[in-house]
Amino acid sequence: MGSKRMTKERIISEAIRLIEEKEQSVISLHELARRLGIKTPSLYNHIKNTRDLQHEVFRYAIDKFVANQNAATAGKRKDEAVRAFAEAYYQFAKENKGLYRLIMSMPLDNDDTEKELALPLLETVVKLLSDYGLKDETIAHWQRVLRAILHGFISQEDLGYFYFYKDTDSQKSREVAIQCFLNGLHAELGEI
Repeated sequence: MGSKRMTKERIISEAIRLIEEKEQSVISLHELARRLGIKTPSLYNHIKNTRDLQHEVFRYAIDKFVANQNAATAGKRKDEAVRAFAEAYYQFAKENKGLYRLIMSMPLDNDDTEKELALPLLETVVKLLSDYGLKDETIAHWQRVLRAILHGFISQEDLGYFYFYKDTDSQKSREVAIQCFLNGLHAELGEI
């Protein structure tokens, strides 16, 4: 397949496939070019630079993650929405390891474009917590806590740190963690 039929969209699609297959956030441009049947320098006929390619793949990953979260929480509010968000977050990370790792690796180097691209990730959590009538600063704290809990479980599991109690259901552990989060949130609201 020659570079005459090559497009930026095709390069981006193949980069996404490669990330998903390898389950890694970093890919080799050499391998990407090889899979596309072109020489590595030919990639630059279609992309400005590696950062340009990263931004396009990052945009795709963010869009897919946000669509996943929005679908899971549609029509739900408060605790029900938080639980649905948490489960969908976990499932996305397990089913899309490479894309999830990419999302968690960005933004890098104080890249303003990446920070802008990542905003929808924050907005999905803020939207959930806004239903509780919290002030903006309080939402900022609680969204960090929720995301840290979720990412912590995924990271610990991926690294094999849940080996000791291997007969104990990790989903139940995640449910306990989310209930602790909700208990703390309700305590903040003076409801407990």
